[in-house]
Parts: sequence; C-alpha cells; structure tokens
Amino acid sequence: MATDVTIKMREEDGSLWATVEEYPGVFATGDTIEELVESVREGLELVLNEPGQAHRSVTVAEVGPVSEVATSEMHLSIA
Repeated sequence: MATDVTIKMREEDGSLWATVEEYPGVFATGDTIEELVESVREGLELVLNEPGQAHRSVTVAEVGPVSEVATSEMHLSIA
C-alpha cells in the first residue's frame, strides 16, 4: 500500500532545499530538481528502512513545474 508525503521546497543561496512534512528531520539539498528529488528519496529510505523491518521503496510521482515562489510542493509515494 502506498503512502503519499508532501515535500516543501525552497531556493536558498542558489541551492534547492526540501523538508518532508510527515517526517520531521528528513531534509535534502540539490542544485537541480532532479538532484533534490533523489536526495529526498534517499533520505526517506534511510528513515523507513530500519534494521529488522521489511524494505520499503520510495517512488517519485511526476514532478510538475516548480513555480518561482518562496516555497513549492511536490508529492512522493512510499510503497
């Protein structure tokens, strides 16, 4: 069963930063949207895949264009 999470993104000093609303403490950075998405996915997998638990993979829903506002959102699915 998939679970969706909301990612808040912002640009700061030429880099992209993201936090995961449903998992406080999970954050990511990247120079491009693609790098940011991969960093978020890796961070979520680290949190979700604790030793002794079944492996959960994180898949990325299609990311639409990011508007030029202070904070944007994207959604990921956790399988």
